[in-house]
Amino acid sequence: MTSKEMMAWVQLLGVAGVGGWLALDALNGGATGSTAEIATKLLWAVGAMIGFNIVGAIIGTILVSIAQGAELKDEPADERDHLVSAKSQRNSAIATSILAALALIPLALGAGGNLAVYALFVAPVIGGTINAASELYFYRTM
Repeated sequence: MTSKEMMAWVQLLGVAGVGGWLALDALNGGATGSTAEIATKLLWAVGAMIGFNIVGAIIGTILVSIAQGAELKDEPADERDHLVSAKSQRNSAIATSILAALALIPLALGAGGNLAVYALFVAPVIGGTINAASELYFYRTM
């Protein structure tokens, strides 16, 4: 496993963990409240994802190094890495753009500001998730 693949796995696990926390919170009535309260909760979620990625990268590097019996190093990017990155970012941009555009429809029909706050959070998070999943796919198939 390369360091780039390990980071993609860490990102996917972070999204799953924070997404699970937000889903559990929503099931317990946390999706209601003022726009400011929801925005604050989602800011905490962003912070949690950033913290998880930092800690996960450190722990992942240690575990992969132990499993491989050698230090996990981030190698310089080659043509394959650039191609994987470009294709993954393309997929991410398409998904983010579509989700952001779809979020405008209910807002145009008069939905409340809470939906806008969730849309501002969900569209880029799903785009980032698709980026990480695409990287894993392209590193395995290219």
